[in-house]
Amino acid sequence: MKSKPDPVQLDSWDVRILSEIQADGRISKSELAKRVHLSASACSERLRALKAAGIIEGFYARLSPALIGGMIFVMVEVVLDRHRLEDQRHFETAIQEIPEILDCWAIGGRVDYLMRVASPSMAAYQDFMEGLLQAGLGIDQYYSLVVTKPVKSNSPIPLSALRQR
Repeated sequence: MKSKPDPVQLDSWDVRILSEIQADGRISKSELAKRVHLSASACSERLRALKAAGIIEGFYARLSPALIGGMIFVMVEVVLDRHRLEDQRHFETAIQEIPEILDCWAIGGRVDYLMRVASPSMAAYQDFMEGLLQAGLGIDQYYSLVVTKPVKSNSPIPLSALRQR
């Protein structure tokens, strides 16, 4: 079982850097240094350390689903038929390789997992879910919640509270 990493102590310079790159992941190192009021070398060193510590997991482009041919998104609540640790690990390992599953969270409450699934249509989504049920992942029940419109998504992590440290 994976253990959670210990949180890294961030100072106000780190928080400023992280805030800026969350807002603009394509910012140049020199512009970043200007915005956070550090020398370019000090800023680069801090950026390297934040990456090495695993705080910065990567950079990506946010795409517009509507402009790339449209997609539907479905939040899927999943209940496993068995709740042994090996069953959870089997499910969690298997879904890592499924590109349609954009996110998956283990949660407490009446369901075991909450997934965000992308699909080109409702018919394709239904076929996808039928395939998951046949794949031997241990899914007992699932509940589909169709996203009708995005209201807020891909928000940066609020770092303002960290500045109080």
